[in-house]
Amino acid sequence: MSDSAEKQYLLYQEYLEKNDKHNAGLSLMVSALMGYLPAQKELGYKYLNGILFPKDYSYAMRWLNEAADQGDMDSVINLATMYMYGYGTKTNGPKAMELLQKAVEAEHPAAGRFLGSCYEKGIGTEKNAEKAVEWYLWSAERGDAGAAYLLGDAYENGNGVTADRDKAVEWYEKAAAQEGEEAEMAKTALAKLKGNN
Repeated sequence: MSDSAEKQYLLYQEYLEKNDKHNAGLSLMVSALMGYLPAQKELGYKYLNGILFPKDYSYAMRWLNEAADQGDMDSVINLATMYMYGYGTKTNGPKAMELLQKAVEAEHPAAGRFLGSCYEKGIGTEKNAEKAVEWYLWSAERGDAGAAYLLGDAYENGNGVTADRDKAVEWYEKAAAQEGEEAEMAKTALAKLKGNN
């Protein structure tokens, strides 16, 4: 990887700050084509979610595979979700679980949350709510807000565990203390639970 690949990535960030999406996209693409891992990871994510570029699952798959092959676990998890839900490919639960197991072995905090979802929904395995909760706990203990939210939900509704309002509140509060979509969902769930006193 050359210095110029990294320079292109830095240019991408500068253009993004100036809201120059056209040049940001070009610089990101050039950096990725030059083999720069952060650019490949970013490009795959952006194609997967339709950010900066139109949503394109085949390009997402290409760039996420490039990054995953270099050991980027965020990309491994994004690939796993593509296989879980059939984004741009046939649904392949066993492949998703294989990728998630790789991310678990690398101690990626979100990996257990997605493995838990596989068990909860029966993707690539038999449905098993108890096993789902075990994996949600694994991720939540590593600071994953989404897993903490899902644990709160499991305790609130008695999915895979005995319903326990206090434990639901405890896990929702842990999720709500963080940032992101799951934190907002946890705040809503907490308000609803506490309003039902």
